[in-house]
Amino acid sequence: MSRLSKPFGFVALFGVLLVACASQPTATPVPVPPQGDNPYAPQPGDEAMTRGDAEIISASVMVEGSSPPQISVRLAYRLTTPCHQLRVSISQPDSQNRIKLDVYGLAPKDKPCNLMALNTPLETNIGLGSFLTGHYSVWVNGQQAGEFDVQ
Repeated sequence: MSRLSKPFGFVALFGVLLVACASQPTATPVPVPPQGDNPYAPQPGDEAMTRGDAEIISASVMVEGSSPPQISVRLAYRLTTPCHQLRVSISQPDSQNRIKLDVYGLAPKDKPCNLMALNTPLETNIGLGSFLTGHYSVWVNGQQAGEFDVQ
């Protein structure tokens, strides 16, 4: 073998390895609802509490014009009693790109509480994050709150 063919062989081998590594497919990110960023996400110990309904006064989908767009839901709601704490469980988009929010309240068991319902609606924004290209609908407690498109 000549002195020139050895360096050429190493360069060729390096080039093949570089191309092989560069052509590996990358995983497509899956949108994950930000349960960690959701201050109302279900918590450990919730199963020991009493669940109550949340009356949804209004729910609307908001799309922030950032890149990628950030989606959130604005909620106006009432809880059963002042002792109830808001909980919001967010599902992954299903096969029809429906994102479902289960909104409810939890109160400690065996703790006295004023049983009078709250008259003044409370409001909050729930961040859903960003999503892959597609048409999505958002459902809150079984009712459609809105739709959005990601392009």
